[in-house]
Amino acid sequence: MASTANEAFLTAPAETPFNLPVNVFSSYISDATARQCQAAQPTKAECKNDGIAANDFLTALEQLSLFTELSPSLSQYDYELLIANQISSAPDDAQARQSYTEFSVEWRGMQLDSHLVQYQHRGAVTPKDVEQIILHWWQHAEKQQIFTTPYLYQAMGASDYTNQLVLPESLNEFELSRQYLYPDPFKGVLARYLHPNFTEAVLDITIYPVLSVLDGQTDERLSKELTDAINEARETASAREMSIDIKQHQTPFIHESSPPEQGLMSEMVAESDSGESLYASIYVFQLEDKFVKISTTFPARVGDELVRAALKKIKVPPESPLMKELRLAL
Repeated sequence: MASTANEAFLTAPAETPFNLPVNVFSSYISDATARQCQAAQPTKAECKNDGIAANDFLTALEQLSLFTELSPSLSQYDYELLIANQISSAPDDAQARQSYTEFSVEWRGMQLDSHLVQYQHRGAVTPKDVEQIILHWWQHAEKQQIFTTPYLYQAMGASDYTNQLVLPESLNEFELSRQYLYPDPFKGVLARYLHPNFTEAVLDITIYPVLSVLDGQTDERLSKELTDAINEARETASAREMSIDIKQHQTPFIHESSPPEQGLMSEMVAESDSGESLYASIYVFQLEDKFVKISTTFPARVGDELVRAALKKIKVPPESPLMKELRLAL
């Protein structure tokens, strides 16, 4: 996609539009854009790479405050903004010339979007020119919703949890309170169920892809996932200065499905010196190519029935193009 930045003068947004940090890198212009710039040259002189300096773009990005934080030339965050630029030659700074700036957005090295902004400079390049180029890219990014979680999942070919995941609206007296799509396709989706009368009673269902080849090692995968979940619970209890007592550990859990799917569960109680007690039961299953992890804040004698009811109604999305490609590479 491309846009011409001189068509309208844009003003900077009053508030930070992209509530996330981003790495910023200088890049190389694509061959197609280089040919486009060369074809527009009034002379045979070649277009100038980095006709607008990388530092000028960085200064303008800082001035416009489009992101919460910028990391120039250093990969600290998931999102990266790559900026490449060429500008046509001119005998002197007073003569008009055209610049071509490509903005590429990547997530952990995988491209999500690329957009070209063309800008007619009336003389020497000014800081306002650079800001206008960036703002016209920002207008495109806003329209396409590039930095939203649904766009990330779609662009990467991840599972469509919004339209293809089936969850129960209620489990006995527990009601589906909210559904949260993690800003990471490898972490999937969380559905939280709450009890209308007991505010501390929570049931969470987390569904996310199996990050390995789908061989016959289901039991080993489930055991590892449950162990990781228990370790997270231990860390949480330790941070609150509570001790954990494991009541059940890696216990097989079979639910009524056709064919029956066996999972694993663990039950634990965290206690503090003041006598406060917190219960947690964690269940892990594999449905299709997804892990289904169900966590509760109450004993298994209450949770078992709810888990069986949930598993009867859960339908996970099919294997995504993203995971199919990654598994072929493993």
